[in-house]
Amino acid sequence: MAKATLLTVAEAVGVSRTTVSNAFSRPDQLSPELRARILAAAEELGYSGPSASAAALRTGRTDTIGVLFTDSLRYAFTDAVATEFLAGIAQSAEDAGFALTVVSTPHGAERGPMARAMVDGLIVYSVEDESPGLDAAKRRGLPMVWVDVEPDPAVPSVNVADREGGLLGLTHLIELGHRDLGVVGVGMAEGGCQVVPASATSRHHVVRERLAGWARAARRGGTRLPATISCTEATREQGVLAAKLLLDGKRPPTGIACMSDGLAFGVIDELRSRGLRVPEDVSVIGYDDSAASRDSTPPLTTIAQPVLEKGALAGRLLVDTLAGGLEPAHHTLPVQLVVRGSTGPPPRT
Repeated sequence: MAKATLLTVAEAVGVSRTTVSNAFSRPDQLSPELRARILAAAEELGYSGPSASAAALRTGRTDTIGVLFTDSLRYAFTDAVATEFLAGIAQSAEDAGFALTVVSTPHGAERGPMARAMVDGLIVYSVEDESPGLDAAKRRGLPMVWVDVEPDPAVPSVNVADREGGLLGLTHLIELGHRDLGVVGVGMAEGGCQVVPASATSRHHVVRERLAGWARAARRGGTRLPATISCTEATREQGVLAAKLLLDGKRPPTGIACMSDGLAFGVIDELRSRGLRVPEDVSVIGYDDSAASRDSTPPLTTIAQPVLEKGALAGRLLVDTLAGGLEPAHHTLPVQLVVRGSTGPPPRT
């Protein structure tokens, strides 16, 4: 039996193809009785409606918002901060009648999926400098909102006060009396988890900002620059490796600031495996204020950022941009030091 088409349904009901199409996509154009008759005939014939891809080609719209990651798709759906950020976008997208799709172009990859993703606009999330995915989006002329990316005057953006966040975290440890300090970040070097110079930089705007905050805190506090570890991902497993490097160094730190809560949990795991107490022997501070930070043992001192709000704001900005007529708006959301049980004064010598 031949596959039912829009024409098949139109002939069965005795109406035009346009009328059948309106029954699916513009129901306000038909009487309820006629629409019900068309849909009943379509169901009987096995016709599920006009092709979404054909409709997109015809109208130039997909009613879909894209989110571009540098990290893998697996990371986007397993990292606590990334999933909360996506939830915020989804909230705004759903309110405006848009679907959501996630595209990943990992470091070193070609522009690949981004060159052909069917989206009306794009939220670019924490991608590295010279991202091939971002380059592909620019080539397509897609409306965009940049999040956790170096701001551009011509593009709406949302950032967090990450330099202040780094400053708050390390200053907290210095004010407690810590002088032997370590910091754990991501993406400052190629390859695996490793010690890097305190002057190291990154392809990621957020990392550069937090590094600058840590350096400023050290200068203000009159301490030497902290021992610095670069990891490949902001995960618990990488935190364990980072702690090994710090603790096996010439001057093991008594205070460690991490670029994510996940890294901080890994650092604490390694400290415990060596019989060290938190915070009596070593203080640890995270970044993000994830739900797990409140329930950990001890509860984790961290820098809180409004992740859900960040995603929702980015979504609203893109929806407004797609509606047209808006000047690019730039937003910087605040951070806050949340002191819990994982930080305290250094041990007495």
